[in-house]
Amino acid sequence: MAAQSEKEILNQLFSDNEKFPVTDAEPNPEVSKDVEPYIEKIEKEIYLSKPIADDYGAPLVSPPAPQQPNIVLPISQSKYTFGLTQKVTESIAWLARWCKRLVKIFGTRISFRPEGGVA
Repeated sequence: MAAQSEKEILNQLFSDNEKFPVTDAEPNPEVSKDVEPYIEKIEKEIYLSKPIADDYGAPLVSPPAPQQPNIVLPISQSKYTFGLTQKVTESIAWLARWCKRLVKIFGTRISFRPEGGVA
């Protein structure tokens, strides 16, 4: 028995009265060109001016509060400067470089761990 295609097997599963041919559906590029002028891509954040409440006054969705937390790095200032002088094979060098990247990204929001901390 020769190997049957998936379409042939699916068509055999239906009875003669309910036979629906299985075909591959391919998108019609002409249709998308006709519809394209009517489609507009919108990418913007939605900000709520006031919270959304249910019928009883309980808040369902509230506007996000801007958050600017202070970031404490996992190493002290002295270990940071020590790590920047180490070879790339040392893990402290990579930790110091990662901390340096965070300092560049977040600027004044960064603080180092106190000297007595474990790192």
